[in-house]
Amino acid sequence: MNLHKIKISINQAIVLMIVFLCLITTLIQGTFLSIAIPENVILIVGTLTVLGVWFFIWYCYKKDKLTEEKVVFAIIFSGMLFHCCYVLLSGIHDRQHDEGTYTGIATDQINIGHLGYIEYIYKFRKLPDMNPYEIFSYYHPPLHHIISGLWLLLLTSLGMAEDLAFENLQVLPLLYSGLLMLLTYWIMKKTGAKGKAIYAGLFLVTMHPALTLMSGSINNDMLANLLLVCCMFFALCFIQERSFKNLLWIALSIGFGMLSKLNVAVIAFPIGLVFLMDFVEKIRSKDKKVIFRCIRNYILFGLISGMIGLAWIGRNLIRFHVKPGVPVPGEDSVLYTGDYSLWETLGIPSLGDWHFEFPFHVLSGKVIHNTWVIMFQTSLFGEEYPAGIGGIPLMLCQAAYVMAILAAVCSAVVFCITQYQKSKLGGQKNVYEAVFFFTGYWIFLASFIAFILKYPYTCSSDFRYIVICLVYMAVGLADSVRMVPEKTKVAAVFRAIRILVCVTMVLMAVIYVACPWWGSMMT
Repeated sequence: MNLHKIKISINQAIVLMIVFLCLITTLIQGTFLSIAIPENVILIVGTLTVLGVWFFIWYCYKKDKLTEEKVVFAIIFSGMLFHCCYVLLSGIHDRQHDEGTYTGIATDQINIGHLGYIEYIYKFRKLPDMNPYEIFSYYHPPLHHIISGLWLLLLTSLGMAEDLAFENLQVLPLLYSGLLMLLTYWIMKKTGAKGKAIYAGLFLVTMHPALTLMSGSINNDMLANLLLVCCMFFALCFIQERSFKNLLWIALSIGFGMLSKLNVAVIAFPIGLVFLMDFVEKIRSKDKKVIFRCIRNYILFGLISGMIGLAWIGRNLIRFHVKPGVPVPGEDSVLYTGDYSLWETLGIPSLGDWHFEFPFHVLSGKVIHNTWVIMFQTSLFGEEYPAGIGGIPLMLCQAAYVMAILAAVCSAVVFCITQYQKSKLGGQKNVYEAVFFFTGYWIFLASFIAFILKYPYTCSSDFRYIVICLVYMAVGLADSVRMVPEKTKVAAVFRAIRILVCVTMVLMAVIYVACPWWGSMMT
């Protein structure tokens, strides 16, 4: 075999890189190396590796050998390596949500939280055989927990110690985060973006701290968001090619997404609007065979996505006579915000409400109860409260907080403008894409607000519930290059916004790596 003739595509190279880094992370966490390698060494090696990659990109630029593929690989590699470092430096009880506990296969004890849910499947080789609302976190659909349980079985069967195998539950969300980066790149390519149009949007998704935090979580958020992005990608494929194959991929993505987390169902609204536009087009053709085939395909789509996505709800209704919902802490909880007016929770915050002096989530609804303030705070720093932070680290966090708010607001405006401009370009593809993205973005925001109104607690305003909007903003940043003529004032403003987004992400990376308060929370 002539190895010099073997060539792999950029997509294959990225997939191999993601899998390789996940395997390396598994080996380090699953052996004595997790104890033997100091945290500073991991950070220094990771930082030097990223700097080396970008030095190579700079060298290629100077030699006029820089290509889109090289830059894309460098961006995704940097984001993936950053996520790997985060996973290696964070345990399964660090900055988690409802993680609960586990006691191992040697006991028959049933434990709470996502860890307990995963442990149940790993320990007893079956789904929980009780009302899912009797034990905390068991009400979630089981796909993520089944995959995690099988992962534990694989690792322990290969000889890994049980505690280390549980620690490696973080590798699955790490893998999902890498695949989400790749799918975001595919989505931008599907919209026609290329070259520099891709970089800022991809940089936003690969380096955003919210996705970094989720890459090390052991709950179902990362898998649900990966399957949401799959829905978006296959919807674009359907817009470009109205085949049953693409319809089937959408149905599977929605179905399995709802088996990960029920809020994935929200994506059905913009997708359904695309289907409606397609059906109206078919009716106007007055071709009975085409209309009949369209109806048949949509019925099959509904059956496939419905049977998979509603399987968990149906099981619980039949076996335990319980309807889907979310257990809540109660009105006496420190998290409760129901005593405040609609404007106080969802209105535009005053300057004092933003808490620029200390941009961290304090949990208490009496201290901070405005949704947008909590959303921005948790988007950057999670639900952490580093009370002892001060000096330069605090100043960097304050600067990043202000920059992130400006970047997010500007990116949202750019997204809306570019989708409007796309709809005016003419052509069926452009109109369908603009409708799909624009309605999807606002429907997710509307569902987020509805969730907060139904469950008025500070934890309901966490950015992780709306993190999918980063992909929409990435599309807007990519479209901003080609939707306005070059060398105009609007193009210059859009360019400045893209630079602001990239600089903000770099600053957040510096904070996560260098700030003492972050390092202290990792130990």
